[in-house]
Order: sequence, then C-alpha cells, then structure tokens
Amino acid sequence: MKNKSFLIFLLGLMIAGKTLAVDIVTPYPDTILLKQINGAEKERLRLCQGHRKFDQQPTGFYLERGKKVKVKVEILTPALDGSMPELTVGTLGFNVAGRAKKTVALKEGINTIVADQDTLGGLIYLSFTTNAKRAPQGEARIIFTEESEQVRAPHYIYGVTTVADFRNMLDTYPTPDVIFHSDYVIVCATREAANQYSRGINQKKWLDGLHTLLALEDTISGMDNNDPNPIHHRMNTGEIRFLLTENTSGNPHANTAGYTGYPHGSIRRYLTEFTQPGGGNDIWMLGHELGHQHQQPAYQINLATESTVNIYTFVVERNIVGPDYVRTSNATWAKVRNTYLAQPVENRKYDTNDTDMKALVGIDGNEVRFLVWEQLFCLFGDSFYKTLHRVVREEKVSAGGTSDERIFYLIWKASQISGYDLREYFNQWGIRVTGTLLKRQQETNFTQALASTKIIPLPQSIETILSITGATAVSATKPSWLPLPIRGITSSAPAEEALEKTNWTITTSINGVPDTVVGGDSENYIIDDNRVNAFAFIKPGLTYGGVSGPADYIPSFTINLHQPESFNYFTWHHRSSNTYPYLRANKVSLYGSHTGNENDFVPVQENLVLDVTKNDVQVALPATVTYQYVKVVITGWDTSSGSTIQVSEFDLGIISKGDETAISSIKKPQAAIHVYPNPAHSGQTFYVQTGDERKGDKLSIYSLTGQKVWEQTLVEPVNAVNVSVPAGIYLLKIGGGVHPLTTKLRINR
Repeated sequence: MKNKSFLIFLLGLMIAGKTLAVDIVTPYPDTILLKQINGAEKERLRLCQGHRKFDQQPTGFYLERGKKVKVKVEILTPALDGSMPELTVGTLGFNVAGRAKKTVALKEGINTIVADQDTLGGLIYLSFTTNAKRAPQGEARIIFTEESEQVRAPHYIYGVTTVADFRNMLDTYPTPDVIFHSDYVIVCATREAANQYSRGINQKKWLDGLHTLLALEDTISGMDNNDPNPIHHRMNTGEIRFLLTENTSGNPHANTAGYTGYPHGSIRRYLTEFTQPGGGNDIWMLGHELGHQHQQPAYQINLATESTVNIYTFVVERNIVGPDYVRTSNATWAKVRNTYLAQPVENRKYDTNDTDMKALVGIDGNEVRFLVWEQLFCLFGDSFYKTLHRVVREEKVSAGGTSDERIFYLIWKASQISGYDLREYFNQWGIRVTGTLLKRQQETNFTQALASTKIIPLPQSIETILSITGATAVSATKPSWLPLPIRGITSSAPAEEALEKTNWTITTSINGVPDTVVGGDSENYIIDDNRVNAFAFIKPGLTYGGVSGPADYIPSFTINLHQPESFNYFTWHHRSSNTYPYLRANKVSLYGSHTGNENDFVPVQENLVLDVTKNDVQVALPATVTYQYVKVVITGWDTSSGSTIQVSEFDLGIISKGDETAISSIKKPQAAIHVYPNPAHSGQTFYVQTGDERKGDKLSIYSLTGQKVWEQTLVEPVNAVNVSVPAGIYLLKIGGGVHPLTTKLRINR
C-alpha cells in the first residue's frame, strides 16, 4: 500500500493512516508533518493556572494489544532544546478495563512500539513539545510504514466529519475506543458509550456547546486574543486542548496532569448536548470540572478549591438562563446568616471542615464557602474577576505558597482591583491573615494605599455589604448603589518580566564536574531554562570526578547578554531534584560591566544571602541597573560536606516602577543574622542577634535533612538559646512568609 500525505489546514496538523473504506471521507493519511509547539506545562505557567491541559495530537488510530506500530522519523528542523517527538499509545486518564498509556521518545529513523501487557492497547497520539522559554523551532515528518499494525478508530473531526460519516465509522471500525476532536477539545469514550449517546446526535452542535462553555470560562478569566499582551491570549488553537475522557473513578473529576474524567453515571452528561439547568443534561457538572482547569493557585486558600471553581460555572450557567440567573436561593442565604454569620466574628473560619460546616449551617460546606465569591460578582460584576485573573498572570504568580500567603495575596489584590479596603469584608467571612510578618506587610500596604486614596473605605456599612445576595442583585428594587463602581487597578503595576536568555553566552571560572545525573560539565546548564540539570562547581581545595579546585580559586560565572539590559532582580535556581543544603550556594555577589574586561566590573550588590531551603530564590536589587556583562561570584557554601556547588539556573529580570507594594513577594536582600559563639557546644548557651523588627517571629533550628529539632519565639533583639542536639551542621531560620532569614549553625561535641 502506498504512503500518501494530507494536510488538514483547519487543524494545522497532518494525521497518519492507511486507506480503507472509500465511502468514509474523514482523512487518515500515512504521514504527519509535526511541528514543535509550546508544551502544556509552559502554557500552564503562562496562564498561571493549576492544571495542565493536553498537548498530544490525535491520529485517529488504535493499536491493539500485542500489535506494533512502526514509524519512520525524519527530523526536518532540529529542536533548539534537543527534544524529540514522542508517540503515545493510550489516552491520558482513560483507564477503562485497566488500560493505561505508554509514551515513547522517538529517535530519527525507524521506531517500533508494541502495545504490551502494561498498556493493553489504545488510541495513538503524537507530540513534539518544548517547555523552554525559547520559541519552538523543531519540525519532523512521521511516516507510518507498511509493517505498522495500527487500525482506524472512529474519529470525529470538527468541521470535517459529517454525522453520517461518523455513523459509518462506528459501523465499520470495531475498535473499543472512539475519539472526537476540534481545535479546542479532545473527547475520548468507549464504543459502547459513543453508540449509546453520540450516534444519534448532531456532533457539531454538541461540540459547539463545549466551545461556548470554554469561551465563557476563558472570558471571565480575562483572556482575549486581541489583547496586545500575548500573556492574556487563549491557548493556541489546534495545539493544546482540553481533554475529556471516560474514567472509572467514583465521581467526575479534574486531574492536574491534564484531563477531566467522567465515570459511568456521568457519561451521558459529557457526550450529549446541554439543556437548561435542571433538565436532562445540566451544564453545571461540565462547567465545574472544566472550571477546575481554569483555577489559579495564587489566591486558592485552603478548602476553597470546590468553591472558587464555580466562579467559572456561574458564568456558564448564567449564559443559559439569562441575566436574571440566581445561583443561591434566599432560603440558603438565610440559613448562612442565621448560623455561620451569626457567630462572633472571631469564631468564623472559612476553612471550617465540611462535617462541622454542614452541622452548623445544614447545607454542604462548599455551598457556604461559594457565597463569598458569588457575593463579589454581585458587588462588583464580571470585570472584578477578569482583572483579578489578568493581574495574576501579569505578576506571574503560578504557585500558591502557604495558605497565609494566598490569603494575603487575595485580600490585597481584591482591594487593589476594586479600589476599596476589603480587609473587614474578608474578616467577616473568616478569611484573615494570621502570620506576624504578613500582617505587618498588609498593614504597611493599606496604610500607604489609603493615604494616597488608591484604596478607599467601603461606601456602605459592612452589615449592608453582607446583606447583598444574588436575588438582591437582579431584583427590580436593588439598591441604587449596586453594583459598586470599580475604581482600582486594571492591570498589574509593576510588572515582573524575566529577560530573554536566547542569545546569552556564559563562561565559568573552572571546568564543571561531569555527572550522569546532574550533567555538571556544561556552563550552559546555568542559562538553558532547564531546572533538572545543573553546572557543578568543584569546591576550592577539593578533587572530585577528575576535576580539582585550587584552594585559592573563586567559583564564579560571567554572562554576556550581548546588548545592554536593565534589571533589578535576579532568580537563583538550586537543583530541585537534590535538596541537600551542602550542595547549594548560600551567598553570592553580583557585578556588572559594559566592556567585559575583568577590571571594569563594579559591584551591584555583594554577599547576598540565598535561602538553601528553597529551590528557587528571587532577590530584589536596591536599584535598577543596566549592563551588558554580569559576573556572579559565589562567596558562601558549606565547607563541611559535599564536593560540589550545583547551580541549576540563573535569571535576570525587571520590575517596572510603580506600586512598590506589588513586589513584596520578591525577596529583598537579607539582613544578617549574628550568631555567637558559632561553633557552639551542645548544651552551651549561644546568642542570636537580629533587629527589633523580628520580635514575635519564630526562631527554628533544622537538621540538614529538613527536620525541625527546636523552635522558640523571638522576644528581644538579642536572644539567648540553649539547646542540646547532636554535634553537626544545622540551619537556623527566622520567620517565614516572604522575608525569612537563614544561616548555618555548627554544634561541636
């Protein structure tokens, strides 16, 4: 059988296959022109969401257990990051009858993959992705050979396959799995489910409903493809999609790996058209699960996962019902007011567990917790949430930190965006900052913002604000002041932006130590946007892996940016897969030059302390500087253990001037901790000197394995410590939150 090529322009993708029945018009060509794309993790980070999406490309083919797929790979353009295309047998999350997926990295030339005992067979996907900052460049041709044993599966392609065509596929191709796909979604189901629920419907109309749902959830997320800032664009169509798949779990669910799964009892609801709420196929379930894939962890406080998700569901269902849509009835509001909100304020705790919340209020705890987010819709309208999502992306807060840090972020950003002081509003709902340092930071932020009128007090009493319900907001007699005019920020200022590293070159003061796991011996590991590998500096005076470090040499690296660049912070990435502090730098100095000549480097900031307990450390510089050459000198490391100092990645970035409180999440240069005597003897009193601003913080001692062995509260600028611990090296840490201090402590016998 001859190979043939076919390009589906709509999908930007060629799908491989063999010619069978001539009366089925959906194409299954033998050759794929596969272009490298940005991977799901890179897109997750761009959108600052908690869940990945699906970045594999469907082929429409199925490989039976015990059969082989044999493909020839031709690399037309090598990937800059060295990655290769991958072939997957089986669908992510599709575990029906014990099936699982198997992914194989392809090599140039002939590749043979067998559907073995582990996979039990499955649909075939191809992928060619990068998660590096550099734009994807790779291009490959994948050719299914004559010996390849894949078969066609029923494959509905949006805009290509007709209803009759799909029915013909179901009758002709007896594979156990069926797939539907468009530029936005991939839906995978068993043949039985497809025959029962999808055979007799208009598949295009059904997928149009899914497209509308996703467009609504993207819109409330502040995404707009016409926005001049690409960080706010929707995911690239035809590349990364939402995956909906049949799953044997007990409940519908969203998985952070990149899919939403639907058990037997919910199959109909993801394979048929939507109806009005309360009808045969209520849209709430799908809106809820796909809403999970839009959530942002920046403000995802504990126990809010099943509540903030309905920010997205609320908008979807309102679109069906109309502008008078009310999610929570007045009867439910009355229950909450007479129970939860009737408690003394100090007893109200948003994170009250489900059992206790239901016992108190009489309804599901998630319904109670959603009222906060629903009320914000009523008070400020959609633009509040659109701006919140945009600000999170602009500030690139892709991880959540501690619960207290997320609460701090939520209260501060909600107030900045609305333009009103919302501290008491959240306090009334039992959402409040508790940590000493964050409470100080919050007080500073609001004092400055209120003084400048960037934030003002709420114009109504807190009792009036809390009386607003969904029914109030849509009633003919709603208060004239509702909704409150939003008067705050519409975007993040300042905006943090890491400098592009594509053209950077780097030299190191010594050859690296080669290692099969770390890499170790390429200076480019420091600037390659890869957090797995690392450059390994041999410690002065030691020999390891065939590399000797002279006792007087200074570990350092110099980067040529190849043009003058402005920056005011840097990010130091320790190697994340090995967290031993003795393999990490704990102090560095930064120098800049316009010429690159050794004598021309001037100090930017010296002896900056790096937290060795965190994988990624951001350090704000005292001022914005501009240089073409940057030299980084490692001035501190563990001298008692370990032979190397491993540097995984180094970034420079710029935070534009503006609202300085917005950079509070970027770590400032640490003040020193003075410990004396150091070394001390076990049981001997030693002293820890900080400043008055550290009173009330926790002083903790950790072993090098991360175990806390002692803790007390600081009460004076100089604190006496007496602790009996085994001899060894310990980490002494003060505080938490955004500005902890860390130093080493040696205990002798």
